[in-house]
Amino acid sequence: MLLFEPIRDFFQRRQVARFEAQAIGLQLVAQKSESLRGNFVFPGPSISASVELAGQRVGVINYGVSPLQDRVYISEFHIVPDHQRRGLGMATLWRLSQQYQVPLSPMHEVGTSTGFWEKARRRFASAGAEMTEDIRTGRQESEQQRWQHLIPEPEHERLIREVMASPEWPAIKARMDTEYGPFPKA
Repeated sequence: MLLFEPIRDFFQRRQVARFEAQAIGLQLVAQKSESLRGNFVFPGPSISASVELAGQRVGVINYGVSPLQDRVYISEFHIVPDHQRRGLGMATLWRLSQQYQVPLSPMHEVGTSTGFWEKARRRFASAGAEMTEDIRTGRQESEQQRWQHLIPEPEHERLIREVMASPEWPAIKARMDTEYGPFPKA
């Protein structure tokens, strides 16, 4: 394998140079960054950015950064039709990859874009970067489980849990049951 490593390195450097040349003048301008409970990557940020080339808006990309900061999830990505087929899509993904230095994961690949994503995976692999398969096929829940321990517990749920764990809880529950009747279980 050592014989092929210099050849692989040569082609990786060559592909990186191509990506860098395509990305000249391309910027990702964040329009909105928020971390809302209920978003896929909560408590990580969900970011909406415009793709700009020489100050002109040529596309939009919405993505979220994993709370573990080990992956970027792309939920929406669109280059306006007048600027498609010029390498701007690949250049945008390359900028995103270089900004975060983690694997990119598309959330939903639609039928018309599967060719683009497959090509992007091959080209990124040849540049030594990683792009995963889309995660819409039931893997979203398993992805979220990786960072569940980082999601803060809401204050009201913490207070309820503490009251129910207290030694006074049986008396409180009995009093509530006599006043309001037994609470139906969900």
